[in-house]
This record gives sequence, structure tokens and C-alpha cells, in this order.
Amino acid sequence: MIIRLRVALIAFGVIAFTVAQRTSLEWVRWIGIALVASALLLRFYKPRQP
Repeated sequence: MIIRLRVALIAFGVIAFTVAQRTSLEWVRWIGIALVASALLLRFYKPRQP
């Protein structure tokens, strides 16, 4: 579950960053960076085991 979320966040982040590079929209670039950063931070999330 977390792996799929991380892959989706990275994919959307890269897409947003690429769109920002082509259109020179700063806010889209920062959204892309934030998405990739959040995916990297999820690496340290450990769900509780029942």
C-alpha cells in the first residue's frame, strides 16, 4: 500500500516538475518538489503492527 502511494507521489511530482519546466510556472515546480519530498519522507513511516 505504502509502496504504491510513494510511486504515485514520485510520478506526479516528476510530471508536475516537467510541466513547470516547460511552462515556467514556479508554483507548479514547488508542488512537484513537495510531492517527491513527501514520497521520500514516507520511507521513514512504519505502520503499527497489530
